[in-house]
Amino acid sequence: MMNIRLKRLLRMRRLMLWLNACIVLFDSSLFYAASNQIVQQNNSYQFLLLLNRLPLSPIHIFWATNLWMLALILLMSYRHHASHSAGIAVYYFAGEIILAIIIYLSLQMTYNGIFLLVLIDYFLYSRNMDHIHHLPFWIVISVIFLLSYSVSDFAIMGSYFKMPSLATYISFLPYRYRSWLTFIQNFQVTLNLLLFIGIIVYYGMYLLAEERDIQEALEKADRANEELKNYAALSEKIAQNRERKRIARDIHDTVGHTLTGIAAGVDAAKVLIDINPQAAKTQLDKISRAVKSGIKGVRKTLNQMRPGALSNYTLETSLRKMLEEYSDISRLKIHFNYQWQEPDFEKTTENVIFRIIEESITNSLRHGHASEVMIDCLESESAYFLQIQDNGTGAKEFKPGFGITQMRERVAIINGQMTIDSVNGFKITVEIPKEKEKK
Repeated sequence: MMNIRLKRLLRMRRLMLWLNACIVLFDSSLFYAASNQIVQQNNSYQFLLLLNRLPLSPIHIFWATNLWMLALILLMSYRHHASHSAGIAVYYFAGEIILAIIIYLSLQMTYNGIFLLVLIDYFLYSRNMDHIHHLPFWIVISVIFLLSYSVSDFAIMGSYFKMPSLATYISFLPYRYRSWLTFIQNFQVTLNLLLFIGIIVYYGMYLLAEERDIQEALEKADRANEELKNYAALSEKIAQNRERKRIARDIHDTVGHTLTGIAAGVDAAKVLIDINPQAAKTQLDKISRAVKSGIKGVRKTLNQMRPGALSNYTLETSLRKMLEEYSDISRLKIHFNYQWQEPDFEKTTENVIFRIIEESITNSLRHGHASEVMIDCLESESAYFLQIQDNGTGAKEFKPGFGITQMRERVAIINGQMTIDSVNGFKITVEIPKEKEKK
């Protein structure tokens, strides 16, 4: 729809351009034809008596005016079909003004509608420049041109510079042609003025429609963004449910079966302990092997939940790789200070640390709208410390969501403690005791 409006505007501007070319050709031809008629009828003396100064050569008026008009047409056409910077466009605009002034003077100041054409050409060409949409600038340019148009009227400038009017030339033509020629001349000038007003009005409607279309596009983008957020949340929820079901199934297949067997073995040992202690001891050995097998099954299940990066790299390298990817994708500035001296973490502990940092970065982007995050991995004689601080919005009344709850549960698994401060940005501190860390 916007392209259709713009094409109509450009067609109207093109029509105005060729209308001005016709007016210039018509007026210059009148000067030439009337001058020849005056010479042929030997009315040169009477003609000169009506003038206050010698007129320009009719041949000069005709050729000079039309050649300059052709130059203006070529300049306008070239500017509209070529891409230029704002600085270069100013020179083209200045060239159009100079050509318009030359045409105006060549026609002995009898036609000033050419300035309206230059004004229209400027507005339509500058529609994509930022300054043209500022109302004060638009008004200033319009006032300057309209004042120039009013002052350049022949009734003012012609009498001041004592230039011969076109009406004086027409008065020496045969009587039967005078009315028609005057009518055609006035009709062309009026049509040019009406076309100018029509373009200005339609241009205003075009700008309003463009603003409305942009507003509608922004609203559609907001709705699409909201739908994407809902879809992402739904997809995340579905993925969580699938993961829970898979974990529940694995635990049922390993821990559940193992515990069932252990319970049955313990019951049998209780019966045998008084009757046959040796058989009870054998039964307890079987239970011990079942427990160890169950522990291996649980560890296997937990290892399946291990991030892929940790499977191929050390904890520090995996964290740096993950943080670098987040920084590249989101342009989030991340400061990573890793001071842990070769910690002998179990795989479960590494998984928890990796997931906590990953979840924290995601929350800083999604909820805190942070632009910078500081991550410190420090240690003391008795514990390892993980501190994650962002410069996001924070929250005075913080209510833990699913992600924070999962963090607390993960930290509890490795016998750690987690504290949260959401006053200035968002800060998470995790303490992992060394004495409770299984070597």
